[in-house]
Amino acid sequence: MGDKVIGVDIGGTNIRVGLINSDFHLLRKESALSSDFKNPIEFFEQIRMMIDRIDVNREATKIGMALPVPWKDGMEKFSDATNLPFLESTSVNEIKVYFSEYELYFENDVNVIALLESGFGASKNYKHSIYITVSTGIGSGMVLNNSIFHGTNGYAGEIGSMIISDINKNHFSLYNGTLESLCSGKSLEEESIKLYGKGATAKLLFEQYLNGDVNAFDVVEAWVDYFSSAIASLMQTIDPEVFVLGGSVIYHNQWLIEKVIERTQNKVFNQLKDKVKIVISKFGQTLE
Repeated sequence: MGDKVIGVDIGGTNIRVGLINSDFHLLRKESALSSDFKNPIEFFEQIRMMIDRIDVNREATKIGMALPVPWKDGMEKFSDATNLPFLESTSVNEIKVYFSEYELYFENDVNVIALLESGFGASKNYKHSIYITVSTGIGSGMVLNNSIFHGTNGYAGEIGSMIISDINKNHFSLYNGTLESLCSGKSLEEESIKLYGKGATAKLLFEQYLNGDVNAFDVVEAWVDYFSSAIASLMQTIDPEVFVLGGSVIYHNQWLIEKVIERTQNKVFNQLKDKVKIVISKFGQTLE
């Protein structure tokens, strides 16, 4: 009793709930579609029912809940819940009512992976690291002195909103030229459709690049240039020891890492050129 915890992973598509022991072994799990819900009451009632099924004997005392929203301890409500709009302005205290017999902890979902990589994964031996996921969107978690850096308002790590170009390409409600609008999986898919027609994917774009297609070459090389600009900017502002990359775009195209390193080296101070360290995530693929 008491040596087990419950993990709740809330994404824009899926809810995943698991009972985990002190050795980090997943004992039981359940999943559901988060897209099936339109209001927070039904949503958290469903999560509570899932928890009741995996923790019938009340073996856990704590719940860790990862959500796709900015977060820092002390926040009273959720904001900028772009992937789950019905959570916008939802009170933290309203949520706690559903889990009153547990200690409940919240964290941004990408920050959770950043912490996991720092404690047990690709950045285990480093004090300062930045985890970046490149999938449908782009997000990051910054670990400084082995702790998540949240910033004043909980928005630290929202690098998808970093403006890296003046290209007129919108990023939902934000400005043109953001990293996410130019380098996300969604952006690459849009470019692929422009080149190859309806139904084309980012996967096809990379295949065409490797096959020597000139148009695909231009798109992918532009991606490398934009992404390396973001890495160079982060190196010269945060100065981490290592970047850890995850997400489907990177996992399926790991050869991109060497290209990004090479391009980044041309954009940083001379003293930093041989310190551009980028590695693949150990956990990100299975947790996203």
